[in-house]
Amino acid sequence: MSALVVSELLKIRTTRSFWGYVSAIALLTGVGAAAHIGSTQEAARHELSFTLGLVDIVGVAVVIAIILGITIVTNEFRHGTITPTFLVEPRRERVLGAKAIAGVAFALAFAALAFVVIAAVAIPWLTIIDVPLRLGDGDVWTRIAEQLLAVVLWTLLGVAIGTVVQNQVAALVGTLVWIFLGENLLVGLASLLDFDTWAEYLPFHALDAADGSGGDNLLSYWPGVVVSVGWIALLGAAGTWRTRRRDIT
Repeated sequence: MSALVVSELLKIRTTRSFWGYVSAIALLTGVGAAAHIGSTQEAARHELSFTLGLVDIVGVAVVIAIILGITIVTNEFRHGTITPTFLVEPRRERVLGAKAIAGVAFALAFAALAFVVIAAVAIPWLTIIDVPLRLGDGDVWTRIAEQLLAVVLWTLLGVAIGTVVQNQVAALVGTLVWIFLGENLLVGLASLLDFDTWAEYLPFHALDAADGSGGDNLLSYWPGVVVSVGWIALLGAAGTWRTRRRDIT
């Protein structure tokens, strides 16, 4: 299994999209941190919510994480390399497991990069204007842990989606449309019909609840994590079943 994971890590590292992921995270988190600091009034910068808001900018990495999770599976189907991969390791569920582990490893590395960029922007700026970062506050470290778990969950859901929808374009476009449009339209329609109690159980609403930042029409933290894991398990099981039955010749 370790050889499979190493192989999958190498595949991610040597794709053309790798540096695109790194650049996107560095740019978006840097701009987000600068915008957050610059747009917050001086008095509010001393509050705990300000520091938590800085931590929440790492949420930018979740979109990269789900894209990574999808492409780590669908790239092989797109380019036809899935055939030699399954010939080397006929137990297809092991290959999918290795892809999930490798995807999570890189997603956590991307999240760490986001934290480094935020720190590089925030620490000098806030030091100059004499604003504490409250890094000794337990709530800050709790939020950091919640954001890291959220990145893991988004990556695993991406892998699960990739195993179900093995066409890369369909998986990526369909997922992004569902995240930014489809699920919100569904929730809006349900609200008009006064039937919105189930909206918080939709996959990306559950994932939003699992990052700890809270919001309207969302589950509380741990129920959000549990529902997210349920969606990952459901789609992962369906995708594994489909992959095991797929003819790769």
